[in-house]
Amino acid sequence: MPDHRDVSLSPEERVRALSKLGCNITINEDITPRRYFRSGIEMERMASVYLEEGNLENAFVLYNKFITLFVEKLPNHRDYQQCAVPEKQDIMKNKYKAEILKKLEHQRLIEAERKRIAQMRQQQLESEQFLFFEDQLKKQELARSQMRSQEPPAQSEQIDGSALSCFSTHQNNSLLNVFADQPNKSDATNYAGHSPPVNRALKPAATLSAVQSK
Repeated sequence: MPDHRDVSLSPEERVRALSKLGCNITINEDITPRRYFRSGIEMERMASVYLEEGNLENAFVLYNKFITLFVEKLPNHRDYQQCAVPEKQDIMKNKYKAEILKKLEHQRLIEAERKRIAQMRQQQLESEQFLFFEDQLKKQELARSQMRSQEPPAQSEQIDGSALSCFSTHQNNSLLNVFADQPNKSDATNYAGHSPPVNRALKPAATLSAVQSK
């Protein structure tokens, strides 16, 4: 018999497995039918609670056990006909309701199983897509890393001796230009303290003749 916990089963197969689980009941002749009837009352109550909570599997299994016990198994008990207890009347009333609910739950459970399997397949597909994209990203990153390792080393950006000498020469030339534009203070002072030389050749001729006549 397939295991109802096997999620790989189709919806129909899993519901059949749950039905067989509910039908797996044996009767002990040493236990009085009255005790079975009392247990049946509690079983039907729990099935109703599961149904209200939306727990279709447990409700379906309990309804199957209820019907199997009180429709198929218990009437064959040796003391069944002699048992006249209030619980027996309640069970007889509820067993028809249980049969209807069993059929209804059967259809609802199949639909729920179909949705569950569809959702499981969707999640599996999304997981596979995520793993595929993650693998592609890893491959791209590995390819970029290999390309970077194969590229020739870039020119060093450190300032070597030639760069320093060029920088020094340029700086010295700039300083010389600045100094050249500014006159030397000592030279300016000396120039101010002495009168400029007189060129006698530039004196007027009249002055020369006067000197000669004397």
